[in-house]
Amino acid sequence: MIEEFERHLKGTNLSENTTTSYLFAVKQFSERYDSVTKRNLKEHKTWLIESYKPRTVNLRIRAINCYLESIGKEAWKLSSVKIQQKAFLENVISEADYTYFKNCLKRDNNMLWYFVVRFLAATGARVSELVQIKVEHIRLGHLDLYSKGGKLRRIYIPIGKANTNLAHCY
Repeated sequence: MIEEFERHLKGTNLSENTTTSYLFAVKQFSERYDSVTKRNLKEHKTWLIESYKPRTVNLRIRAINCYLESIGKEAWKLSSVKIQQKAFLENVISEADYTYFKNCLKRDNNMLWYFVVRFLAATGARVSELVQIKVEHIRLGHLDLYSKGGKLRRIYIPIGKANTNLAHCY
């Protein structure tokens, strides 16, 4: 069962980490059940929900669904669980702290970091994205980044005196 599934996964375009994760999930199922039945699948899903966080449950379900496809049992696929998204961010500084931080940097004449902090706040860019920005992106007014899933994320760079000052810092 596991060996055949591993051969199936080798023929797909999945990353090595995904393949390892999928194999683990199917091994976990096979250690709990002797056969693949609708009832066993439903019981396993219930056990996953009781034992793991929703993201892990969904990962294991995707793995089992991939296995079901490989053995021609697509009709038995399990549905994923809903994940409640937080409506707020926990690690955001207050407006007052942001203003104080900016003012301290400006007062200490630390203009590079002053503009970096302003830029991050104005654009919502991540630090990992900030380090990719070049002067030509500042002049262009945006930077296009492509995420893991091939989605485009465009970071707009506010036009104004700050851009000119930031470009001179480099």
